[in-house]
Amino acid sequence: MKAIICGANQIGYNIAAYLAAEENDIVVIDESSERIAYVQETLDVRAVVGIGSHPDVLRSVDADSADLLIAVMPSDELNILACEVADSLFKIPVKIAHIRNQSYLNSEWVTEKKGHIPIDHIISPERQVAQVILSNLKIPGVLQVINLKNKQAIILNIHLHEHSPMNNILLRQIGEQFSDLSFRVLGILRDDRLIIPQAQDQLMAGDEAYILVESEKLLRFLSIFGIRSDPLNKIVIAGGGNVGLYLAEGILREMPGVVVKIIEQNRDRAQFLAQTLENVVVLHGNTIDINVLKEANVAQSDMFLALTNDDAANILSSLLVKNLGGKRVTTLVSNMMYPKFLPSLGVDSILNPGFITISNILNHVRRGDISSVHVLQGELGEIFEAKIGNGSKLIGESVEVLNEGNKSIVGGIIRDGEFLIPEENDFIEERDHLILLVSSADLGRVERFFRIKK
Repeated sequence: MKAIICGANQIGYNIAAYLAAEENDIVVIDESSERIAYVQETLDVRAVVGIGSHPDVLRSVDADSADLLIAVMPSDELNILACEVADSLFKIPVKIAHIRNQSYLNSEWVTEKKGHIPIDHIISPERQVAQVILSNLKIPGVLQVINLKNKQAIILNIHLHEHSPMNNILLRQIGEQFSDLSFRVLGILRDDRLIIPQAQDQLMAGDEAYILVESEKLLRFLSIFGIRSDPLNKIVIAGGGNVGLYLAEGILREMPGVVVKIIEQNRDRAQFLAQTLENVVVLHGNTIDINVLKEANVAQSDMFLALTNDDAANILSSLLVKNLGGKRVTTLVSNMMYPKFLPSLGVDSILNPGFITISNILNHVRRGDISSVHVLQGELGEIFEAKIGNGSKLIGESVEVLNEGNKSIVGGIIRDGEFLIPEENDFIEERDHLILLVSSADLGRVERFFRIKK
């Protein structure tokens, strides 16, 4: 696949790095010679200085042979124009644009119809990050909630603490003891490694696990695994940018009764938030000022969310809140290296917007019968869903074909409305809905099974 990425900012760089690692033909365009030099030094891609919406720049990189254009420049208007030029002059099949302005996000203007903006898919990272956090807040005892397209199952990313009742027990024994509970451990993160577990493996204190659970059995699962998920009553948000605003709106809409406070350093923005959000307390101040944190009464909050655009401020404010007695903190960090050491400092949950954005883009990039994608922290692998269509090469094959080499696992099958935990010798049928975890080393092999025959 040939992809042109217009913009070498953090979003563009992360997308390029991920797609280049899969041996795609990647071109990165940015008007900053500094950013392009960094791309050239660190990634195996073609990097060009220029503005991605300019026809001559796109022609210089043979845009007419591209399969995909991703526009993530700082300006919505430039991103829209890049998609217009890509469509009208170079007939690039798929155009994806990063759009921030609410007016442009109205689907009335973005469509494949003649006379409308020719953008196939819009990404709005701020909204997507806010939606992920909102889902996590509804089950606060876990690190992350991964909502699947098929609502009959859900995936939870959990941390095994020192006193977890499931520590040091064979997975086979857990399955036998709770045979009525439909769940499967898809993957274990241990010492920066992804383990696709077998029946004889066990969970250990300090592990992170991705576990597929039947939605109807969620509360029982949480109870058995000793995960407390008491409802949140008081939430403090540090940072009133777009992520903080969208999250606060979501909490007011979907979690009525929760008391929300926002700390915002910019006075004008704080005034805007106070006027926009009803029943939200907005405090003007620095998120790393201990007196401001005390004024927000973070020690009595059920959840503190550090959501500014500054990684260092988010980390420091989170640590200050824990020191003041805050129960739980969630920290937004863009630097891919930070998540490796933050848990040891006491941060409960870490979110990297880059992984969320990449996941969203891969939903439109992955080919064939694959319907949704979630990139694991650390880019160690992906969780995705796939529908077995008519003519699929997998029809009649055993699940073992996809599980080959302990690098991938089919965790669940939804068949005729029923959620199943498959065994190795179970066969795949047409219209099956598969839920898989695939290690990064096995992505190419597994993806080829789902490509649609032309």
